[in-house]
Amino acid sequence: MAQTPKTVGSKTASKAKNAAGKGAAGGAGGAGTSVGPGQYLQQVRQETRKVVWPTGREVYVTSIMVMIVLLLMGAFFFVVDWVLANGVQAILGFGT
Repeated sequence: MAQTPKTVGSKTASKAKNAAGKGAAGGAGGAGTSVGPGQYLQQVRQETRKVVWPTGREVYVTSIMVMIVLLLMGAFFFVVDWVLANGVQAILGFGT
């Protein structure tokens, strides 16, 4: 007994599976195909809906962590620069 293919939207299930399997390299909108500006914007909106945006708390915590690391790195490089500058001055005798 032959089964009829199930439809997904306007595509059959096998066509939908094949299109999904091709990925960015061969499917609609992949490399080598041209799309109009309207279709491009539609694809951009679809992809934007898939993005998992960070919560406000995640943004806050990550920003604080970045600032702390910046301060630590700034202090570290300040000390390294100061030590090297004084070392070079001591070696070359410019400090007197």
